[in-house]
Amino acid sequence: MNSVKYAIVFLPLFLLYMLLKGGALAVGLLYRLIHLILTLRAGPSNKLLAVQHAKRIIVIGSPGSGKTCLARRLSMWTHLPYISLDDLYWGPEWKRSTDEQFHKQLGEVLQREEWIIEGNYHERYFTERLQRSDTIIVMDVSTIEAISGVITRSLNRFLFSKELPIGVGQESVRIWDISPRFIRFVLGFRRRIRPKIWPLILQYGEKRNLIILKSKYRSCPWMSPDRRLSP
Repeated sequence: MNSVKYAIVFLPLFLLYMLLKGGALAVGLLYRLIHLILTLRAGPSNKLLAVQHAKRIIVIGSPGSGKTCLARRLSMWTHLPYISLDDLYWGPEWKRSTDEQFHKQLGEVLQREEWIIEGNYHERYFTERLQRSDTIIVMDVSTIEAISGVITRSLNRFLFSKELPIGVGQESVRIWDISPRFIRFVLGFRRRIRPKIWPLILQYGEKRNLIILKSKYRSCPWMSPDRRLSP
């Protein structure tokens, strides 16, 4: 009986996951094809090429915007240490770190000479991150893309125990690891959070390599395992 109940819950979620992943794969392949054609005509983007010389990169944007996947791939290409703010913030059983603990760990990371820091947390050392960075990548995606990304990530955690913060164990994963408050945060990100952080991004972006991606799929050309950043 327990197996039947588990199957009733598991199968619809798995089908939803496959639908979302399949759609993302199809759109990603289309973007890669378009990017290949445009690159052959115009040549590589100067801002993209500048990433290979970067030492301190921050990747910011709404939850579900594709920050983690892009930052991890960039870390592989550039050999810069990957730092997730979720890893610093969340502990066992989704226990939050204190402000003192979080600021101490993040402050120590910022003092290093090389890193890729991925995460939003706009109320915690956001200006300091912008000041220390030499490259700013903004995942400025639509609300629909962000919500679909959040749902896919939640299913990834429940079905396959993937995309979990380092300190969170598999036993802490729930079917729906999304609170109503978190959903409201994602739905209101472009309306409430974006206006707060955008002036700072543009201010510091004037003297840095600022890359704004309007869709998570625009990073697909960077996601190929054999991608080379040099011309």
